[in-house]
Amino acid sequence: MKKIVLVLPFFLMSLIALMAQTGNLKSLPDPSTQEIKTNEPKLTWSDEFDGTGVPNPAKWDRPEYNRRPNAKGPDGWWSKEDSYLDGNGNLVIRVRKIADKNNDGDPFDYSVGAVRTLGKFKQLYGRYDIRCQLPKQQGWWVAFWMMQGNVGSEVNAGIDGSEVDIMEAFGWTNKINHAVHYDGYGAAHKSVGKYELIPGIREGFHNYTLDWYPDKYIFYVDGKETYRTQGGGVCNQPGYVKITGEISTEDWAINSYWSNDPAKAAYPDSFLVDYVRVYDIGSLTSTSPENKLPEQKILLTPNPVNDWLTLSMPESSAKNENPEVNIFSSSGERIKSFQTNSIGDQLSVKDLNAGLYILVVKYNSFSFSQKFMKN
Repeated sequence: MKKIVLVLPFFLMSLIALMAQTGNLKSLPDPSTQEIKTNEPKLTWSDEFDGTGVPNPAKWDRPEYNRRPNAKGPDGWWSKEDSYLDGNGNLVIRVRKIADKNNDGDPFDYSVGAVRTLGKFKQLYGRYDIRCQLPKQQGWWVAFWMMQGNVGSEVNAGIDGSEVDIMEAFGWTNKINHAVHYDGYGAAHKSVGKYELIPGIREGFHNYTLDWYPDKYIFYVDGKETYRTQGGGVCNQPGYVKITGEISTEDWAINSYWSNDPAKAAYPDSFLVDYVRVYDIGSLTSTSPENKLPEQKILLTPNPVNDWLTLSMPESSAKNENPEVNIFSSSGERIKSFQTNSIGDQLSVKDLNAGLYILVVKYNSFSFSQKFMKN
């Protein structure tokens, strides 16, 4: 019996060789010439930020203007000289105190760097990944984000244009924000988002990633899924990426909810970016065991409003999470707060002056916002 076992493999190998020589073995192609298909993402664009001086002008536009003006205090400028390569493989986005740049009587202004691929590169869907080290000082914030399609459009919610904040982060807290904004930036503006408190996130380099599919956005920090949403409907138009610092001395920015006070910071400070990589994800599918997207929309009626504003929101949110509702002025000052736990709650706005306001709903780490007009 042992002899048969030993001889049979040799006999089969000989038969296979003979059939191959006669051209009859068409079902066994040569592995060395066969295309191997996988679901791995395909790199389509990247910058490793090697060298010194100016970021590659073939890849990056560097805007320069008064990004965050303040009639009552120092302005926050975007300046070209505050985005540069350090010679160690990093893009530096720097913030610093500068002389009053527009001669409006301020004791000083602030300046920070920003780069974007506007007019250089855009892509529809895919994976967008950054490896970076967050700043150390309070008073400013940094972001890796996208402008998709016509972000100013109010016609088709987010489907024809969305702003997607892959990561917003700070120099004073471990909070990482993810958000999608849509319906323009006027009175119709809306957003959905979530934040994560991640201990140690300000130490060393970390990765922040967006997978943009035709039907969903999935956000990751260091490869771990942190948020998924459809926004206001997933955008179906190409988008470009931005890496920016932001600094403002207005009240809404310097409170403890956001960036804290730059007057208490020691500048200059820097945001370091090791690389940005963009992929075609092709047929790559999410490995998350939960693929169901939660309903994340709120509705304010009527809008504009006279005396009573009706807030409608997902039943699971209202019943189980006891949301906090805040109304802010257009300058970011908190005007009113409510607690609600039922669908269709009516909120009194009789005491508000005529003008534009922002209603923000928060529960757990999720937030949703919508602007409204008070007659």
